[in-house]
Amino acid sequence: MPTFRYAKLVRDNIPSFHIESGHTFTGRTLKGKELVDALVTKLHEEADEVDGALNPDELIEELADVQQIIDDLCTVSGIRKEDMTTVMAKKAARKGGFLQGKYIETVTMPTEDDKWVAYCRNTPDKYPEIKEVV
Repeated sequence: MPTFRYAKLVRDNIPSFHIESGHTFTGRTLKGKELVDALVTKLHEEADEVDGALNPDELIEELADVQQIIDDLCTVSGIRKEDMTTVMAKKAARKGGFLQGKYIETVTMPTEDDKWVAYCRNTPDKYPEIKEVV
């Protein structure tokens, strides 16, 4: 009998689908930090699937999955949708959205004591420093 490793969080009704199909499976119910961690991992997985969507129907399916995970992550983390909406509106008012498609390749900061130099150096995986070649 073929057995496949899933090792991932699945939608709540998926175990029932396997039972109805005569499959047997091993698994458990996650709670607390373990559930939050699994939701974050699932968010990355689904975001990758958004990138792979081939047509508008697939895109909406994958975006719906991402939204479901965000909603569930908020619920288990005690974040109200109203609070998310408020934070989104504040960020949009201050920083804008993403619709204009602004893309920055590099940023050169004029002095070493600029606060953003320390910020970028503290997250080198996100903002790798480009060393000048002399």
